[in-house]
Amino acid sequence: MANVYLDALLTREDFDTIDEIKNSAKQGSLTISDLRQDDFFYSTLRKPDFQRETNEWSPNKVCELVKSFINGELIPAIILWRSKTGYNFVIDGAHRITALLHCF
Repeated sequence: MANVYLDALLTREDFDTIDEIKNSAKQGSLTISDLRQDDFFYSTLRKPDFQRETNEWSPNKVCELVKSFINGELIPAIILWRSKTGYNFVIDGAHRITALLHCF
């Protein structure tokens, strides 16, 4: 079975390494409504150019993640980095975020 191509769901952007490290340990929670394409937060999501494409997951793997999410099971953290320009770069978790974007 072919893999699901999720790469187009996050805009790629050059990684701005000039940012000052101020709030590097800030934690927060995302809700599924934060990932709606008409939500402000979604418009700030970017994937650094150095990240691999998000096309490794099969449809079954995407379904497993969505079921886990719906059932309230533990899903590994998604690591974001906010640049000085206000973009939220997905450092780890692009497959998880885009799978949820694809399904909701």
